[in-house]
Amino acid sequence: MSDDATLSSFDGEEPTDAADDDDPPAAPEPTDTATEPGEDEESAQQEQPSLTYTSSPDGDRCAACGATVQTRWHAGEGAEDPDALVCPDCKDW
Repeated sequence: MSDDATLSSFDGEEPTDAADDDDPPAAPEPTDTATEPGEDEESAQQEQPSLTYTSSPDGDRCAACGATVQTRWHAGEGAEDPDALVCPDCKDW
């Protein structure tokens, strides 16, 4: 016997096998992934990239010498203020 059937053979009812195949899969249950309040903030700070270079077409002031320059870098380790933005001449490469 053939697997093919006419629509009139179902008389408005779906065969049992077809009903099971048409059901969408169930969505997975959400899991509770709550963490301690400080953990989210700490991991977010660690994952953010740090600024090492900035550029301004109009120029900005170098924190070390005061010159107006278009490109500035973080002064880096060993500087009085490692986060200060300095010109390439003042940067300790």
